[in-house]
Amino acid sequence: MKKIKLKQRKQMKISTKISTIIVFVIIITYIFINYCGNKVLPIIMKEAQIDSKKMAIVIIKNSLNDEVLSTLDDDMYTVIQNKNGEIQTIDFNPIIVNKFLSKTTNVVSENLKKLEKGKIDDLTFINADDYNIKNLKNGVISEIPMGIISNNVLLSNLGPKVPVKINMIGNVVSSVETKVSNYGINSALIEVFAKVEVTEEVIIPFQTKTIKIVNDVPVAIKVINGSVPDYYSNGKLNESSNILSVPIEND
Repeated sequence: MKKIKLKQRKQMKISTKISTIIVFVIIITYIFINYCGNKVLPIIMKEAQIDSKKMAIVIIKNSLNDEVLSTLDDDMYTVIQNKNGEIQTIDFNPIIVNKFLSKTTNVVSENLKKLEKGKIDDLTFINADDYNIKNLKNGVISEIPMGIISNNVLLSNLGPKVPVKINMIGNVVSSVETKVSNYGINSALIEVFAKVEVTEEVIIPFQTKTIKIVNDVPVAIKVINGSVPDYYSNGKLNESSNILSVPIEND
C-alpha cells in the first residue's frame, strides 16, 4: 500500500511540475507577443505606410495620361486685359475644369481598385522590372522583412517578410490649383496642378491603419503676354490674391 501511495505522490508531483511549466510557457509567450505588438508592429506599420504612399503616388501620376489631359485645352483660360494691355484677371472655364476633374477622379479610382484586386495586367505602367508582379496579383503591394526592426543595414533584409495590402476606403477627391507669376518683363506664367487626395487603409497582419495621400501633379504651363499691372500681390497672382494690392512705386 505504501508503495502505491508513493507512486501516486510522485505522479502528482510530476503532473504538477508539467502543469507549472505549461503555465509558465503560456505566460512567457503572451508577454513576448505583447512585446512584439507594442514594439515591432509600429515599426513595420511605419514602413508599410511609406510603401503604400509610394505606390499610391505612382498610380496617381500615371493615371493622368494623355486621355485625361486631352480634356484640357487653351479655351480653359479666360484672360481679361485693360485697354493698355495689362492683365487684370485670369479665370478658368468651369465646364472644362469640371470635366477634367471628373475624368481624373474616375481614372484614379479605377486604377486604385485594380491594384487592390490584383488586376495588374490592366495597369500598363506596372512592369516586372520595378515590381513583384506575382505579389501584386495577390493584392500585396510590398513585403517588409522583419530585419527592418534592427535598424541595421546588414540585417534589414533578413528574416520572415510581412505582406502589405491596401484598401481604398474613401472617395478620391481632386481639385485644380493654379499658380500665376510674373514671367519676364511683360508676361504671366500660369502653372496648373491637379491635386488628388486618396484615403486608404494599410493592412498588415494583426494591424490596420488609415492614411491620407495628397499629391500635386503639374498638368499645364502657359505663358500669356501682357504688360505687368501697377497693382499686384508680391509679384504673384492666384485665385485668392487681391488684385488691388500695394502699388509699385515708380522712380
